[in-house]
Amino acid sequence: MAHMWQIVKAEIVKQHRNTFHSRLMYFSLLVWPIVIFLNAYYNVKPFDLSQSASVELSTVESTVTFLITGFLGYNCFWTLVESAWLMSFERRNGTLEMVFLSSGNRMAIIYGRSLGALFENIWMFVIFTIFVILFVNGIPLANLVYLPLVFLVLLLSAMVWGGLMNVIFLFSRDASVFFNLFDEPMVLFAGVRIPTAVFPAWARVVSVIFPLTHTLVIVRSLLIHGDFMQSLASFCVVIAVNGVLVAVTSILLGLAERHIRRTGNFTFF
Repeated sequence: MAHMWQIVKAEIVKQHRNTFHSRLMYFSLLVWPIVIFLNAYYNVKPFDLSQSASVELSTVESTVTFLITGFLGYNCFWTLVESAWLMSFERRNGTLEMVFLSSGNRMAIIYGRSLGALFENIWMFVIFTIFVILFVNGIPLANLVYLPLVFLVLLLSAMVWGGLMNVIFLFSRDASVFFNLFDEPMVLFAGVRIPTAVFPAWARVVSVIFPLTHTLVIVRSLLIHGDFMQSLASFCVVIAVNGVLVAVTSILLGLAERHIRRTGNFTFF
């Protein structure tokens, strides 16, 4: 276990040194998510929120709280899709070969890469989220006791998702199709901007596919409603989904490594 943690820590440090080497980079990490959040808010602001079909969007305070928690979860998941897309730079720099030639545990490397990107990308937006929540008074103070649990669920779910994305992006030199596939569909169907309760039946079926959907149910149940029992079913779903994703990640990683050892080629397609 100590050896695996050393690998994870080394990958986190590598991510920091390779990617976050400029003050402008940190500035963009805060500005970009805020602009997207404001864009979503002002898209719904012109409507009469009191007539909303969903209680989550019935007032300005509830709308802001719903959107900011949604974008916090989305930012955690999306930043790891982007991190996986940057795997192409590993190919160009020759460091991808070094990873597979090393004796380090492959799963530790993959999840270390995910955690490194996650920590660096979201900490500023987390601070902004807390500030907005306190400013609009959208969450009862008593519910803040669930914050550590909320961040733990977000951290683990995003890490597992990021591990899968990193492995998927190992298979191709041009994985831009995956980059696009896991952006807008995830925003739409995972309930980031729109409550999944107002979706038609077919859209609710699609939303089940994304782990972010179930993670946001937990986050909002705990922070907004303070109802731990309401989120128990979603906890079970998240655990089951993450277990499946870890298994799929391990299988795909083994497939990729066997292909590399057999052909000497990192590209499947």
